[in-house]
Amino acid sequence: MNNAGERKVVSLGERWRREATRDIDDQRLAAALEALPNIRKPMVRIRAGGINAEMEGAMGSIHEVSLQIRTLPMKDWPTLIRVLRRSKSIIEALSQARVPRSFDRLVARIIGEPLFPDARSVTYGCSCDLQESPCRHVLALHELFARRLDEKPWELLMLRGVDLHDTLTKVKQTEPDADLPPLAYDVPEEPVLYPDAEDADLDQSLGTPALRWLVGDVSPRAIDAALRALKDLPAELPSEPNTEPETAPVS
Repeated sequence: MNNAGERKVVSLGERWRREATRDIDDQRLAAALEALPNIRKPMVRIRAGGINAEMEGAMGSIHEVSLQIRTLPMKDWPTLIRVLRRSKSIIEALSQARVPRSFDRLVARIIGEPLFPDARSVTYGCSCDLQESPCRHVLALHELFARRLDEKPWELLMLRGVDLHDTLTKVKQTEPDADLPPLAYDVPEEPVLYPDAEDADLDQSLGTPALRWLVGDVSPRAIDAALRALKDLPAELPSEPNTEPETAPVS
């Protein structure tokens, strides 16, 4: 039995399924599952920015189905790699082709958007003439990818344009940066809020000043100002005045 404070860990596949089927009724989901075997699996192509597949339709017709999502911006990826060098548990997971939620958190904080997309950022297309949107073929492709993520979670990295091998090579090619600020409280690695929890906000990215502090890119002027401010602090805080009203002695 789970403890009251324990947070449930949800697989990548289940997360994808939840996003893709949000606001979809049971009848349409059943039709999508019925169409799932019609996907020609050898024709499924997963690449940076999209998934393409072919599905067999009625009377031998072939439907071309696709999902599209923009790749992650790479401008701040070198910064992510610098911080990642101090996150041993994340490196270990990525080396095993796993994608932990903590890595999603780290990407969101530094890159500005999470690795795992929400449903609004995924567009789709299908050559069928069905009226519902998304059609059963698109929903079936979502379900196929959700199942693949549970077996090959690294395909999410591929879809977002992240080269896992190249990232790990750059992470491991040098020792941790000496100019990064020391980890607080002697913790063994870079802390990530709620590293494996499902219910945490990923939309808050670090601002430029906070990010510069995180990677040690701080000007000497800022450091001197901080040291002067600390030096000017009083050795002891003044005691609070007694604000309780005085009472007259009882005769």
